[in-house]
This record gives sequence, structure tokens and C-alpha cells, in this order.
Amino acid sequence: MTARPLTGITATTDVHSSLQRAPALLAHLHRARQRHLVVDAGDWFEGTGYHQLGGGAVERKILTRLYDVVVPGNHGFVNYLRDQDLHRVAVCANITRADGSPAFHTLYRTLIGGRRAAVTGIMGPEAFDAIRVSQRPGLRLVDPVHALKRLAAATADVDTWVLLSHAGFDHDLALADVVPHLDLVFSGHCHSGARGPTTAGKALVLKGCEHARGYAQAELHPDRRWSGGHHALPERSSVPTELADITASIDRLSARLTEPLGAISSSWARTTPDRHALLTAVARRLHHQHDLPVVLSDSGLRPARLGTTLTAADLFALEPFANQLMIADAPADWTAWLRHHTAAHLAGPIATWPETLPATARRVLTSDYIAETFLPGEPQPTGLMVADTLRAVLAPSPLTDSR
Repeated sequence: MTARPLTGITATTDVHSSLQRAPALLAHLHRARQRHLVVDAGDWFEGTGYHQLGGGAVERKILTRLYDVVVPGNHGFVNYLRDQDLHRVAVCANITRADGSPAFHTLYRTLIGGRRAAVTGIMGPEAFDAIRVSQRPGLRLVDPVHALKRLAAATADVDTWVLLSHAGFDHDLALADVVPHLDLVFSGHCHSGARGPTTAGKALVLKGCEHARGYAQAELHPDRRWSGGHHALPERSSVPTELADITASIDRLSARLTEPLGAISSSWARTTPDRHALLTAVARRLHHQHDLPVVLSDSGLRPARLGTTLTAADLFALEPFANQLMIADAPADWTAWLRHHTAAHLAGPIATWPETLPATARRVLTSDYIAETFLPGEPQPTGLMVADTLRAVLAPSPLTDSR
């Protein structure tokens, strides 16, 4: 329970390691903590080169020093499990171990406006399924509605209930309609334009801007009614001296991200590469190098504008999730597998090489996410990264050759 007097809550969501905008966010959260509980609705990790170069150390430091309570997101999920300080502030009511015991704290208690407030969290099925199986060993997802109703039934002394949801805005509207004790829901995961505030059931549902562009804020009134909205952060802000060590770490990572890696090939220079075309070129190169069919998901890349010189920032903007390459067993029927996973958007649009996969293929080269989540058998790590081949495709010549 927080000792400082609180009047409301400030919430972020889906920051995705956007540390280039961190100074304004840090300054605001530092001020907000004077009278607000500071919370996050998941996915603070992964999505930029800052995470790939820094391994999430800066993100963990920010979460454990400036936040009171957070719900785990599917991106960087393993951090919430393994980092003791981060696990201490994490809540989630519907992820359990194999024996049924909760994997995280299920409830955080505090006083807001003199009222007894309970803060809990849930993760949606889509988000849970997106976590690599190796990062959630033995963990299970309980239906969010069942978990929340069970938690409320065991806690009768709460004046106001707050939910941190990593499930998506539409999911949260439906959830609030059928879970009557919820009063305030901070939504995350969906990356939609819907931010509220919207009333569902008796709850107010809202979401802040993603990628450290803004935050959501709510105030508790004497009649137990919540009001709130979402707000943008300024482009720049002075960071308190107490957080200077964090900004210094960010500055060091920024310098590394500007390092040139090579001259970009004329076919990709000054473009925003089509993800499928670029990933197909990566698959073709990997096939020629390893003589295996290659299967990759377009969802592993993000659109990014390129110049004429490839930097580490460019590379990690295109491939922000550190996908590793694995050799995996092929499904019995490639045609049916591709049709199912593409139509259901489970693995995203698929890039392959050869473009028509041979029916006789029994082993394939693919990403660790596809191998662990959608293919049979035990995959074999190769020690190779998708980003390394992506770099070779984009900038096949050393930088000095173009001068």
C-alpha cells in the first residue's frame, strides 16, 4: 500500500521501449506520483533498438522506480516473471501455474481519496497466446471473467475496483458489462484509436496513447465516481536530477543506435520497404545459405523509412523483436497450415522460400516464435538472428565502398 495521499491514478500502456520519448514521460510520472497512483497496462518492453541493445535494463529500472503497480504484457513477459523487483509490483489475476496457484500477485490495495481501492490485472487470451511458449513454461490462462468474479467474492471490504487490462479496448468494454464490481478499467494491448473514456456496465474504460506519446488519468470523487481522460505528453521536458542515471543510460544507447552499418542497396535506399517483399528477400537468402525451406511471418517486421546509410536504429526499427532462427519440424500438410494461419491471422501473412513450399519438406528454417508456437516437435536453435540476414540484404556492401 502506498503511504503518500492519493487522489487519482495515472496510467500508461504499450510504451514498447520508446526510450527516445522517455524524458517527457519520466518528468511527468515523477510529478504525478505526488498525488497519483502510477500504473501501467502492459507491454513496456520490446519494439525498438533500445531494448535490443540494452536488454530491457533501462525499462526495468523505470518500471520499478516510478510505477506502483503494473500488469504484465505479452512483450517482454519473461521480465515480469524473473526480475524480483518487477515481479513485486506486478499484478495479474488470471495467469496461474500448473498447480493452480497464481503466478503473480492478484491484488494491490491502497487508499485513494480516502477510499479503499483494489487494483488488479488481467491478460487476454490473444495476448497470452502471443507469448513464446518457452517464456511461459507451465503457465495457464484462466478466463478473465471467472478470475475477476472469484477475486471480488473473496474481498468484500473494497470501496472501488480498478482493473489494468492487457486484452484490448473492445474486450474490456465487453468485460466491464459482465463484471459488475469494476469501477475503472485502464486498457492496453490493442493499439487501436479507441481510447475512451467510455462507460461500460458501471465502469469507466479508458486508455492512454501508446509508444510514450501520452497517458490516461482518472480522479476519484467523494461520491465514488471516477472521471478521466487521455492526454498527450510534450515533445520535451526537463528530467529531475533524481533520474539522471536513467537518462544517462538512454543517451549511451542512443549513441550506439546512430552507428552506421553499411551503405543501403539502391533497391531499398530512400524507401519504406514493403514488409512482405523484404522478408521474402530474407527468406530467399537464408534458403540459399542453408538449403532448407524458409518460413517467416510478416508480423516480425515493422515499416520504417530508410535513407542511404543503414544504422543500428534503422535495423532495429525494421526488426524490433530480436527474432531468432530455428530449425523445426514441418507440418503434415503445408497447404492447409498456410491457409489456416494466414486466414486466422495467427502468425500473420507468411513469407516463404521457395514461394511454393515442397510437399516433401520435413524440416524448415523459421523464427523462434513460429517454431515454438505453431509447429510440431522440439525446434533446434541455430544461434542466428533474423536481423543479421536482414542487414545483409539491405546493406550487402561495407560502408567504405560507397564513398
